[in-house]
Amino acid sequence: MSFLLISSAFMDEGYLPPWYARPGSNFSPPLGWTAPPDGTHSLTLMVKCPNTSFCHWLVYNIPPDERTFWGSIPHEEMLFDGSLQGLNSNGELGWTGPDASCPEQVMHFTMYALDTMLDLASGAELSAVEEAIEGHVLAKTELIAQYRPH
Repeated sequence: MSFLLISSAFMDEGYLPPWYARPGSNFSPPLGWTAPPDGTHSLTLMVKCPNTSFCHWLVYNIPPDERTFWGSIPHEEMLFDGSLQGLNSNGELGWTGPDASCPEQVMHFTMYALDTMLDLASGAELSAVEEAIEGHVLAKTELIAQYRPH
């Protein structure tokens, strides 16, 4: 079975609804995923705009048996399941949605299955997480969302 990432809020390559954006409600979208491959010790989620390298969300050390992030995840260092949140490109913990400063955006939601737990404290920056996962990726899955300000 493939390792897949899905959302009940949008289809792959579909449009992200405005309540997940700024200055709207800026809620994190709900996500779900299938079982990662055997040997997975943790999962890492990165949400980035490839054209600008803007990081919208960074969550790591997600337990391998976790399968869902409900919407509206709090902006806290540690989540209910022990996952840690890193800093988005605004320098804040948790999700930050797209905004009208960029007329059209494409966001890549990428989930990595890792053969290790990351030795990082909460609040890590994207570059530190990218460096830490290097050489530890067993599999990855991606979901793409488009955003167009209304």
